[in-house]
Amino acid sequence: MIKHTILGAAAAVAAISLTACGNQAPVPAATSAAAAAPASVAQSSPAPTSAAPAYIAKKVGEKAGITNTDGSDAVDFWITKIALDPKCSPYSSREAGKHTLLLDVTVKTYTDHDVDKGVSAFSVLPGLINPYAFSTTGSDGVTNQAETDMCIMPKDLPSAYAPNRTYTGQIAIGTTAKSGTVQLTDGSGMFGPGAHGWEWSY
Repeated sequence: MIKHTILGAAAAVAAISLTACGNQAPVPAATSAAAAAPASVAQSSPAPTSAAPAYIAKKVGEKAGITNTDGSDAVDFWITKIALDPKCSPYSSREAGKHTLLLDVTVKTYTDHDVDKGVSAFSVLPGLINPYAFSTTGSDGVTNQAETDMCIMPKDLPSAYAPNRTYTGQIAIGTTAKSGTVQLTDGSGMFGPGAHGWEWSY
């Protein structure tokens, strides 16, 4: 199981890491006077200035999670089912040209050891697992921010989480892509480098 490590406080930014995920080693700081390359040696191409977010591929039913800064379990969560274009709720309809993805989600909490440090796994969880954190990428390679879907009235997940509990709920999102991947993006900037979230095929 792949887990993100949450920052305990602003001073811990440099220490955050992604556990069991093959993080890259920290890049050493550049020296003030780098040696020039010999004229006879061809210069390498410049590194790209930006890169697309990296997502950890997950299967439906496979757990993802977040650890406390001391490495102990804070939260596990997993998508148990992805339904494409389920029947709409009474008096609701699906927007023309759109598809509905209904995600059944389970969240299991443990102990929040960072609750007194200002930033913790529990504090960012409601913002992480919500419709606005999702996007979809279709088979054509085009990525679009997911939209809330008014066709389904899902069973909502809580707006706050308590320790040592298991929660179940649903997230309904709208997309133009009938098939592809759905991504859950960390927008908090509080997880370790090397990954920006998770993705599932549908």
